[in-house]
Amino acid sequence: MSLYAVPLLSALGGVAFAFLAGKFLGSGRRAASGEFTGQAQSLIGAVLLSSFILLTGFQVAGGWSALSSARSRTYDESRALADAYWAAGGLAPGDRSTVRDLLRQYTAAVRTIEFPDLAHGGTSTAAWQDLDRTRAAIGAASAATGARQAARSSAQDSLAVVYQTRTDRSAQAAGRMPQVTWYAMLVGGAVLIGFPALLGLAATTRQLATLCCVGAAVAFAISLAAQLDHPFQRPLGVRSTAFTLAERRFDQMDAEGYTVSAVPRP
Repeated sequence: MSLYAVPLLSALGGVAFAFLAGKFLGSGRRAASGEFTGQAQSLIGAVLLSSFILLTGFQVAGGWSALSSARSRTYDESRALADAYWAAGGLAPGDRSTVRDLLRQYTAAVRTIEFPDLAHGGTSTAAWQDLDRTRAAIGAASAATGARQAARSSAQDSLAVVYQTRTDRSAQAAGRMPQVTWYAMLVGGAVLIGFPALLGLAATTRQLATLCCVGAAVAFAISLAAQLDHPFQRPLGVRSTAFTLAERRFDQMDAEGYTVSAVPRP
């Protein structure tokens, strides 16, 4: 069965029920006289508005949550990269230089190459390769002394966090809200805008201006939800600021000559 079969059948069932109820219950004397027409129209309008608000709220809340999570995870990755860079200071000079150069190379690849790809739901193969080379270099680092062994272990732990946050980012870049909710929003928004006209709205300047404001509000809500559904796409998406910060931390550690194995406390 199609993924959209149940929602579609449910919507058709609601249409059928409404049609039958209107057909048989709306044929009485009081319905024919239009005694309750105003109340019925108000009820239909309120239901349409509530349905659209529910759909829009669901989309915006879900999109905002994904955006906030994606932004937070980039800073988690930035901190883990800085911790790995610090821990690499406790390795042998040759290993330290290799690992730190690879960490810089990975961070630059994410910032300059991967973030444009994330806007389209993809990730950078080059960045993955840089990260794998970094892991291999740490694993091959000398652990002749207890201090160097501790430094290598600390760097490996920090790099594991980088892998985790990077995997989460890949999933967030490709994740989207269900398409059926977008169809429902578009149809609900169109009916909500056209509802006053269906009831016989007079084409006066004042009423048309009011209806245009309703159309603008509905279109803005749908547009906002669509932008939030792409957590790495401009103008609202996550940017590479966290990785720029990581590169600044690398420069700071190099300038101050940090070559100890302990990971600094936040």
